[in-house]
Amino acid sequence: MNKLYVMIFIFLLTGCAEQRIIDDLALINAIGYDITDNNDNPLKLSATFPIITKDGKYDRKTIIVNGKSGKEAREKIRNKTNLKLESGQIRVAMFGQELAEKGMRPLLNSLARDPSIGARVKLALAEDEASDILMLQIKNEGQNATYLEQFLTKLNRENLRTNFNIYQFLRDYYDDGIDPILPVFNVEKNNIAYNGIGLFNEDKLVKILEPVDARYLFLFREEMKRGVLVQQIQVEDETASIMLSYELKGHEIKVNSAVSNQRSASIHIDIIGDVLEYTGKEDVSDPKIQKKIEKIITDNVNKEGKKIFLTLQKHQADPLGIGRYVRNHMTYNKWKALDWRQAYQDMTIKVDANVILNSSGKWK
Repeated sequence: MNKLYVMIFIFLLTGCAEQRIIDDLALINAIGYDITDNNDNPLKLSATFPIITKDGKYDRKTIIVNGKSGKEAREKIRNKTNLKLESGQIRVAMFGQELAEKGMRPLLNSLARDPSIGARVKLALAEDEASDILMLQIKNEGQNATYLEQFLTKLNRENLRTNFNIYQFLRDYYDDGIDPILPVFNVEKNNIAYNGIGLFNEDKLVKILEPVDARYLFLFREEMKRGVLVQQIQVEDETASIMLSYELKGHEIKVNSAVSNQRSASIHIDIIGDVLEYTGKEDVSDPKIQKKIEKIITDNVNKEGKKIFLTLQKHQADPLGIGRYVRNHMTYNKWKALDWRQAYQDMTIKVDANVILNSSGKWK
């Protein structure tokens, strides 16, 4: 008899489950947020989802509405389609540059509180407007959301400790010793192109680093353990291009905060590289030439690193987490009493790179 009751109970539960037919659903896979000039509805929300056309072809649809808030805008989108909107399939949330400069935290908190949206949703910035990227029709690429998700997955894979998602952004935002970063995309010749890294002061975008500078940033963050380094160097009165396949062998950040008005930090990295390409006439297998090239590349890396840190300090953005190291050398009360943004801007930060050529490659 007990088994009979169990079977009846399971049957009733199954019958009460909500039936959802896939053809009746709009499975949103990407959303975009932008600023409008309308004071009554200052937020522009773009939502894109796949559809099946009447002739049976796979396509996508993008709906754009203005609203007072993200929640209100999403309700307006529901009135723009005969399909039932589902947010559980959102893969990418993109933010326009102007909106990001004003602050992203309210929108991210709203997304994080939505039980149907996971904290692993990937985040990205649009150099202009997010709607331009989501609306772009790319030939033979299918869903823009899929393209962006795959691109962000590739960037995550290259930068071992970085995940451009809601969880990591909010984690770094609420940690008072580090600032978040996000990748930037733009529309280039009817294509979506990666165009650098956005630097944040808390939740506000303050600067966009170009891709070449972004690679140095990740190098000093200890996240690109392996990569390719391309340099223009001057050897024996000749300008040549050299490409190295490198491995980051050493990384160390030290801070000196013993004297409050003389705080300093030093970042040391060791790079071992193999020559993939060299356009000069010198024999790079010659130890003397190798030593010259090692010094030139070391000086270049130090120079570029110093430029980046000056940029970071100018905008009071701390994506390397220098603040964490300073905080670890102080008591809780002293750290809370410190104006860290100003102290960070006034710090002396020294870059100390050491580049060693491990192999000269096939130069002949």
